[in-house]
Order: sequence, then C-alpha cells, then structure tokens
Amino acid sequence: MNRRETIIQAAMKLFAQKGYHATSMQEIAEQSGMAKGSIYNYFKSKEEIAISIFRYHYEILFRKMEAVANDHTLSPRDKFEKQLSIQVEEFARHKELVRMHMGEQAVKVNDEVHQLVFRIRAKTINWYRQAIIDIYGERIRHFALDCATMLNGMLKEYMFYMAIEQKELPCSKLVPFVLKRLDAIVESLTAKDSPLLNDEMMQDYLCVAKTSKKEMREQVIACIEKMMEMLDEAKKNESDIIGSLQALKQEFNQIEEARKFIVEALMLYLERSRVPLWNDLKETIDYYFRM
Repeated sequence: MNRRETIIQAAMKLFAQKGYHATSMQEIAEQSGMAKGSIYNYFKSKEEIAISIFRYHYEILFRKMEAVANDHTLSPRDKFEKQLSIQVEEFARHKELVRMHMGEQAVKVNDEVHQLVFRIRAKTINWYRQAIIDIYGERIRHFALDCATMLNGMLKEYMFYMAIEQKELPCSKLVPFVLKRLDAIVESLTAKDSPLLNDEMMQDYLCVAKTSKKEMREQVIACIEKMMEMLDEAKKNESDIIGSLQALKQEFNQIEEARKFIVEALMLYLERSRVPLWNDLKETIDYYFRM
C-alpha cells in the first residue's frame, strides 16, 4: 500500500467513526503515521480526501463489475449474481466505506462530493435496471426502474445491518436470497399493474449513464491543471514534468479522440516522477478510454 492509499484508508476509518466534520487533518496524519505537512503533498484538503475515497473504491468495484460483464461464458443471471456477490463482499471488506456512504458526511460534504455520490448511486441503479431487463426480458422493461429500486433498497438495508449495526450475516447466502425475492416481485407484476417510476421522472438518473467523452475530457484537463497548480505552489518547476503535463493537456484538448499510446507514454513518465494526484488522473483517463 503506497502513502496515498494509506491516507485514504486512515481518513475513511476516521470519517466512519467520528464523522467527516469532526475529523481533522491532524487526526488523519496521526492515523496515517505521517506528519501533517506530508499529507498536503498528496491531498490539498480534507474535501479532496473525501472525493478520492469514493472514487478510489468505486472505480475498483466498477472495474470488477465490467470484468464479469465481459465474461461471455456466463448467462445474464449468472453474471448479475456474480456481480452482486462481488459488491456485497467488497462492502463487507470495507465497512467503513458503507458507513461513510450512509452517514451524514456523504450527504453534503461539498457540492463535488454530493454530485459524485449521486453519480455512483445513479450508475448503480442503471446497472441494476439493465441487468433486470437482460434477465427477465422486454416484458419487464416498464417496471425495470421500480425493480432496480426495490433491489437496491433490499441490499442497502442488509448492508446497513452488516456495516452499521455489526450484525454477522453470511455474504454467500445474501445474494441468492435477495434474487429469489426479486424473482417473486417480477412474477407478481401483471398487465394490470402500472410502474411508479418512468424514464421521464428518472431522467436525471438515466442521463448519468450517458456521460459524454467531452465531459470526461474536461475532467482530465481539470485534473492536469490542478496538478500543475500544486507543482507551482510547491515551487517544483521541473521543466520536464511541466512539459509532460502540458503535452498531455494538449492531447486531450484536440477535437479528435486522445491517442492512447501517447497518453500511456506520458503517464508512465509522470508516474515515475511521483507527481501529486497521479492516481486521480489515471483513474479519470482510464474511464475516458473505457467509454
């Protein structure tokens, strides 16, 4: 585990125990076994740590989900069951993350964190919705958002028992049990029923799944500019590093799609140079190329 990950793990534990607002940077430093000043080499503020916590863990989770989705030997139901099992196991392994997500600090640390948590929630609902259509067919499409919401609610409550109330639940039994309940819900729906949720009402959720390349490009550029600003404030004006960041920014500023081989070469150099926010930049660029 590198120092950045050590800080993230320490902060996540403190935020879950004490709450975001009651935790100080000094306490995060002590929990990390580092001097307070050293933390600012990796994170500019407590808000930035909170953002990185959600990005760090959910990017890992969604990458694992994508790996299962690309396994063409599995049926849609087997894929979904395996993905849900990974989700539950990850949350069981990182209970502090669930406490953060469900606690007051996830509600309104600042607008950026609030929007990030919303995007994670929307991406999860969209993932459930599409999996439900793939498993049960087109007849259930009109009810897919309702079914996704009910499934999310069931899983959330069980994870609340596990993470907040420390109840010992067998993870291996949870997903099959919940999916059987979902089967019963789908079976009970008839032509006489009407959905409570529809695409128009949930447009803000559905639009999140359609994030454009342009928006991701803007996020990459913003991250690069922030890195250059931090280097300038730290008076680290190494011309080679600044030049590499400028070349990377230029690559994402062009109208055409960024050339992956050039980006990878520049990122390799920046990784070796141990520039601040490199992990955040890599996560954003990886997401850009996966779209």
